[in-house]
Amino acid sequence: MNPIISIIVPIYNVEKYLARCLNSLVNQTMKEIEIICVNDGSPDQSQVIIDEFVKDYPKQVISIIKQNGGLADARNHGLHYARGEYVLFIDSDDWVSHDMCEKMYQLLLSTQADIVVCDLNNVYDGGRIETVSCGNFESGSVKTHPSLLTIDNSACNKLFKKSLFEDIKFPVGIWYEDLGCIPMVLANASKIVKINEPFYQYFQREGSIMNTYSTKSLDIYTALGLIKEHFKEDYQEEVEYLYIKNLIFYGCSRQLNVKDAGEYLNRAIDFMHEYYPNWLKNKYVKTYSFKDRLILTLYKYKLFFIVRWLLAGKHFLKKKLK
Repeated sequence: MNPIISIIVPIYNVEKYLARCLNSLVNQTMKEIEIICVNDGSPDQSQVIIDEFVKDYPKQVISIIKQNGGLADARNHGLHYARGEYVLFIDSDDWVSHDMCEKMYQLLLSTQADIVVCDLNNVYDGGRIETVSCGNFESGSVKTHPSLLTIDNSACNKLFKKSLFEDIKFPVGIWYEDLGCIPMVLANASKIVKINEPFYQYFQREGSIMNTYSTKSLDIYTALGLIKEHFKEDYQEEVEYLYIKNLIFYGCSRQLNVKDAGEYLNRAIDFMHEYYPNWLKNKYVKTYSFKDRLILTLYKYKLFFIVRWLLAGKHFLKKKLK
């Protein structure tokens, strides 16, 4: 019997976390699944762990070994082998709730949707958990509800109809591969629905790509450029907002206290001044809280030191309240 859902797990240097991830998948309440482990040329003992799961769960776990090509390449490679009509992408240092597949699939069937989105938990070293809402909507399409283009761009908290990836692939060789792919996939879906449960457990480990500065951080321009090129004159306010949210609000805040990140901060603001000079008037920015609009305004005038002070005070208060 062919599986209904193919779960693609790219694997590279995660021997410390991999068993936790795979255990959460082989113990899903829905059994009509396959788990495609794509070993992306990992030099550690990850393959030993994969082999153990293949031995214990031969009908579910599939092992594929390839030369290192990065996360996007591993996902695209996994799609080639996926037999299910639907697909999940799970990062190998994260894990999921045991009923994720069943509940998301049942909602997809009952609503005849192409994509189901769930919420997630940010799980930090030390055990702190922060629940993140990944969209405030019930149902719709980008065509009828353009705001759906602006929801979170993670590939990992969504159950997709696999056919959505026939003409769209993750961009290989850059960071921000989700950003350079998922908005286009969302736009192709005839219906997107939301389930308000945090099935996905997103492990925030020190030293991960998103917590470390590198000139590769500038790949965000490539990812956003792919979006702009794809939509051309369509959804201009939504595309502008994707720049604001990813390049400025999240991007600058992520780089704010990172040594040698001045190149990113200054270039981001200069870019917005040149290409989107009225970006603070974007209709989606107007929905932000006063505090967040203040932070964006301070970014616009490159007052990074004030934002550092404000955010440091916020973190201090959080610690005191504990």
